[in-house]
Amino acid sequence: RAVSSLDDCAAGRFQHVIPETAEGVQDVDRVLLCTGKIYYELLTEREELDRNDVAIVRLEQLYPLPEEELRASLERYRDETPVFWVQEEPVNMGAQWFLQAHLGDRLFDRLPLSFVSREESCSPATGSGTSHKLEQKQLLQRAFGGS
Repeated sequence: RAVSSLDDCAAGRFQHVIPETAEGVQDVDRVLLCTGKIYYELLTEREELDRNDVAIVRLEQLYPLPEEELRASLERYRDETPVFWVQEEPVNMGAQWFLQAHLGDRLFDRLPLSFVSREESCSPATGSGTSHKLEQKQLLQRAFGGS
C-alpha cells in the first residue's frame, strides 16, 4: 500500500498534511492523527473493524508544524469531534511531547486532542517480537476506542 508510481514521483509534490481520502468514511466520530508507517496499520485496523466513522489524517511534516494545512484538513469535522494523536513510540519518544507543547489539549479551540502511545520506556522497543505484537494490538485497540 505504501507505493508511489513514477508519475507521482516526477509530477507529485510533498504534502505536509494528507487529509482523509477514503470514500466510505462519513459521520466521523473520531479522528486519528498520525505520521509514518502506523498509518497503514490504522488503515488496516479500520477496515477489519469496518469503522467508517473514524477518519485518519496524516501529519507528514512535524517541524515547522503546518498549522494552517492541519486546520484546513480538520475543518470538515464537527466541533468537539475528538482527535487522537497515535504513535507507536513510547510516550517519552516520538512527536507526542512536541505536539502537546505546540497544540495543547484542543486543536484550534474546537477539537479535543488526546494521545495514544506506548507506556514511557527507556527503550524504543521491547526486544521481544511477541511482546511487540501484543503492545501493537493494544495500541490499535485504544486508537479505535477500545480499552
